[in-house]
Amino acid sequence: MKLAHTIEGEGSDVLLLHGFPSNMYFWDEIKNELLKNNKRVTVPEQRGYPLSEIKDSLISDFNIKSLALDIEELVEELGLDKELIVVGHDWGSIVGWALISRGNINVKKFISICGGDEFPSSQIYNNLKFKLGDHYITTFQEPEKACKEIDGNLDSFFRLSYRDTSTIKDAPDLSLKSLFTQGKAGKLVVSNETINTYIKHFEGHSLYQPICWYSNIDFNIELSNEWRKKINIPVTFIYGELDVAVLLTDKMKNRIINLGTNVNIKVIKGAGHWLPLTHKESVLSEIN
Repeated sequence: MKLAHTIEGEGSDVLLLHGFPSNMYFWDEIKNELLKNNKRVTVPEQRGYPLSEIKDSLISDFNIKSLALDIEELVEELGLDKELIVVGHDWGSIVGWALISRGNINVKKFISICGGDEFPSSQIYNNLKFKLGDHYITTFQEPEKACKEIDGNLDSFFRLSYRDTSTIKDAPDLSLKSLFTQGKAGKLVVSNETINTYIKHFEGHSLYQPICWYSNIDFNIELSNEWRKKINIPVTFIYGELDVAVLLTDKMKNRIINLGTNVNIKVIKGAGHWLPLTHKESVLSEIN
């Protein structure tokens, strides 16, 4: 499928992949800084998000093979062959890892931010219970039910998604209700204007298709068996110290470091899940 996207600038290529629940404009400040540093920057709005929705979609349309193929086709169409650096945040990191594993495009370096290589099986999340319900990824295995809880109040959804979670790091409730619909919003990591921009972007569009990405995590493990291998290009995984959504444990660190021959892990003190918005310099220093 053809993704909505922007391509700007001249110089070596940088491809920026957003995650959930974001859009192509998530990268604007990073993009503008890269343009000043003589980069050609491409930013797609990924499959299922408002500018790249699919008509009459199936849950299976949002599997990792299809998501990766979207980007591979975009790279080929635009001729992004000048020392391409791929940067992914959240789910964008999962897509980016599939790209470098599949090996259908030439990538100089991959930077994963607040994400990883792939999700574990849904069974892992099924065993996690919280005060306000199941783990949100367990709830997302039923996307129609989950989106009904979210779509009715986008203001609450985005305020909770983009809040400062540092105060709940020690005992996070990772249920859908706590994270996205009924939790305490508190301090935001973005401006009210940005929240309103997200609401406007998603108005009239359900979160159903973005949630379907999560509904394929078991299928994705099966698909990834086709290309799972040790990676030889330079890879940097960046995590926020205060990220409650993607917590870097010792077990996870040991697994990640063995994913390739040139893997680095960096933890940014004081940063949460929205590191590209709150700690832009940490991202830019890895790209430039």
